[in-house]
Amino acid sequence: MDNVELRVYDTELTPLGVIDEMASLLWTPTYWSEGTVGDLKLLVPMTENNKKLLVKGNIVVLHDGAADYTDETGNWRRAAQIRYRHIIKDAEGAEQIEIQGCFLKKWLSKRIILNKIVMTGTEQEKITRIVTENHGTGAAARRQFQRFALLAQKDLGGSSTDYANEDFIDAGKEVYNRALAGKLGYDILVNENTQQYGFLLYKGRDLTSGNTEGNTPSIFSRDFDNVNEQEYTESDEGKKNVMYVTGAADDAGTVPLVEVDQGGEGLERDEVYIDLSSVSRKYTENEVEITIPEAEYLKLLAAAATDGLEDYGETVSFTAIINITSNLKYGEDFNLGDRVTCIEKNWGIRIDVRITAVCLAYQNGTKEIEATLGESLPTLIQQIRKVR
Repeated sequence: MDNVELRVYDTELTPLGVIDEMASLLWTPTYWSEGTVGDLKLLVPMTENNKKLLVKGNIVVLHDGAADYTDETGNWRRAAQIRYRHIIKDAEGAEQIEIQGCFLKKWLSKRIILNKIVMTGTEQEKITRIVTENHGTGAAARRQFQRFALLAQKDLGGSSTDYANEDFIDAGKEVYNRALAGKLGYDILVNENTQQYGFLLYKGRDLTSGNTEGNTPSIFSRDFDNVNEQEYTESDEGKKNVMYVTGAADDAGTVPLVEVDQGGEGLERDEVYIDLSSVSRKYTENEVEITIPEAEYLKLLAAAATDGLEDYGETVSFTAIINITSNLKYGEDFNLGDRVTCIEKNWGIRIDVRITAVCLAYQNGTKEIEATLGESLPTLIQQIRKVR
């Protein structure tokens, strides 16, 4: 692990030092997940340097290969904040520090969506507005993240839909929901030179065998000697295709009911219900109270129900252990967020899936990569568990 370096900063991104000894490290960036304690797992010997640097609240940046994003201001990298520390002493008297932390995208949940957003736009436009108005320059001064900027975005495509958030919803949760709906990746990166945080919203490349973007395909198959073991599972146990939604009552007390039908009749029809009374009919904009017209409000409920049905799709799982010492290299041929192709001819399976998480594991001087593949919904939870 000679080329691996863990740099530590305070929340002002003032450099504090570099970890001098490391027993094991798990570093698990995700494409659209919200971020959680456990994104970073680190075990180090108890040295004076490690004890000084590895304290709750500090920021850890991994240097191993290329930066995650580069612009005119320099390199931006993923970072994790230490949220958990455990010190142990074994029977031989050796002392170790166990550290866990979450990637900085989890910080988005430090805010709720204070002012209701009602708009028509793409998922990219919705996310940009949520972050700008609740974490960035559009928020009140006391709510703004310090040293924070929205990094430049390309047009990530997608269709425009009607949207209204639930009242006072967790902003991080809603960014996750919108990213899942738009198949977009996001994170908060750090620029160590300018001492800034940057919100990154992006879309992985299409590296499937039939892509029309001119990209060199990444195909995982035993025919190419890059798959060692694999499993396939399919289930429709949780499948639903019709959703009923109720919203907030109008001034007369009438509660609206909306049905979204993506199914059929008889035994082919599977129904589910959700209560969206938290999506209010009124909101305030520029200190003026606005009532959403009934027809528009019903469209908002229908759009929410359509999104909700995606949580009840058929589950298909594909698990494989991949040998990347053959023809495909992580970080070069494929990366987090890219869509790739998995083929097993003997089973009649061909699946195009997105890489949604990558775990970089460093232990005993070796490096392994564990990747998870899966689409947003309908639920395709294909997983590539281990990459060796």
